[in-house]
Amino acid sequence: MSTTMLALAVRQPFSALPGERPRAVRNGADDDGVPQTRRSSWRLPAVPASTCRARDLVRATLRDWTGCTEGEVAEVAELLVSELVANALLHGRGEPVLTLTLRDGVLRCEVEDEARVPVRARGESPDDAEGGRGLLIVDSLARSWGVRPTNGGKAVWFELATGS
Repeated sequence: MSTTMLALAVRQPFSALPGERPRAVRNGADDDGVPQTRRSSWRLPAVPASTCRARDLVRATLRDWTGCTEGEVAEVAELLVSELVANALLHGRGEPVLTLTLRDGVLRCEVEDEARVPVRARGESPDDAEGGRGLLIVDSLARSWGVRPTNGGKAVWFELATGS
């Protein structure tokens, strides 16, 4: 069975703390002229139902931020977040943390867990017939994605252009 180790160049995430509420802004920019950043974060229980909960959170947050839950970006974001949360539950440790950030027309979704195990995307061998395609789906649908180490483990993220 062939496995491929994926380690992409990672931009540093926007500087807000998990769970921080978006700041009130005027005209789409902060007082200092920096574009508005919206961020929300949730700690999910380490149970299979958290995958569905994560999809609900993505849908509700995009509705709050953009007024829309229909369309390709929302559907792709839900699908890819499902993959990352399912991977964190299956291969990670602890309660996954889902963070969504919207800035400059880019939606960044990140799922953090407490495992330091490297992230691997499976190859296309017959041995991989069941499962193991989640990161290949992320790679094919996201604008960019990667893995970054955290103090307590790792975070897997992806970005989608929202067109707004």
